[in-house]
Amino acid sequence: MRFPLPRIPQVNPKAILPDPTELREKLMRRPVNHAGTERVSTAPDANVGEKEISERIADLAVMDREAPHRVFDAYILNIDATVFAGAQLMPELKMVVDTLTSLRRPIRYLSMMSTVSSDALAKAMGAEGVQIDPHEIVTPGRQAARYLHKSYPGASVFVIGDDGLAGELDGRGIALSNDPAAIDVVLVGHDREFSFDKMTTAFRAIDENGADLVASSLRRVRHQPDGTREPGTLSIVTAIEVATRKRVAKNLGSPETDLLEMIFEDLAAAPEDALLVTDSLGADIRMAKRFGIPSALVLTGDVTVEHAESLKEKDQPNYVLDSVDSIIPPYIKDQL
Repeated sequence: MRFPLPRIPQVNPKAILPDPTELREKLMRRPVNHAGTERVSTAPDANVGEKEISERIADLAVMDREAPHRVFDAYILNIDATVFAGAQLMPELKMVVDTLTSLRRPIRYLSMMSTVSSDALAKAMGAEGVQIDPHEIVTPGRQAARYLHKSYPGASVFVIGDDGLAGELDGRGIALSNDPAAIDVVLVGHDREFSFDKMTTAFRAIDENGADLVASSLRRVRHQPDGTREPGTLSIVTAIEVATRKRVAKNLGSPETDLLEMIFEDLAAAPEDALLVTDSLGADIRMAKRFGIPSALVLTGDVTVEHAESLKEKDQPNYVLDSVDSIIPPYIKDQL
């Protein structure tokens, strides 16, 4: 016996598939639930907002190509470029240090390298004839130790970073731990040996134990002495944020001003009467703008005058100089 096959009605596809335009409009109107999304930190914006420029330096000129005509009350020198260049830049730096010391102007030396301690930097500079007290050098490790003592007293810290960072924290009384159940803070620095095991320890400490995530910086790219580039700390921070769905609690690097706040705690000088000297645009200049300290860009790195001129005025340094010894006024140089 044959049974008649059921008749399948013809269906208009448009009756099943919604109109794309209508669907798009519905999605646009739908509220977004941010609780379940993975929001991560990004590198600091390329431009500083108008309100982020301190009134202390708002009226200062920018992109002045002449050497300053005054002696500032204090100087903050980013010495990373000098360390990278070695003997090439040391004579200039030595002249600057000797001159400012004779003028009784305090100097603080700034390094963004979390891989090197202040003692190691002072030793390296001393070997090149530039005598610096380690206490005058501000490193990410020293700054992190200060912040942790102040904001997380007695906390146990898991360090993602090279031995230099962990060693400096340990030497400054910070308790270190690899036990996720005991960790209160995960501190991320530059780490060429970052591994899945370190990632897992950080994940468990934050996700299961409620630890906070702190970054020594949020730089996307790290420049090397030979001119090459490698991923910066931001890549590690972002990976941990995505895994834990928890944003970084604190960025200790520029353009945040914590570094300068620490420096000026023991300087008998007002920020507007000091000078920050760096060889890089971007975060260092934005930090200076926010804090209210004049800045000088020294063209010893890979930055050009054209690059600085292409930026908006609020992102440009106050001085653009060819060498670090140009921060010394001409009338002082003439007497040397």
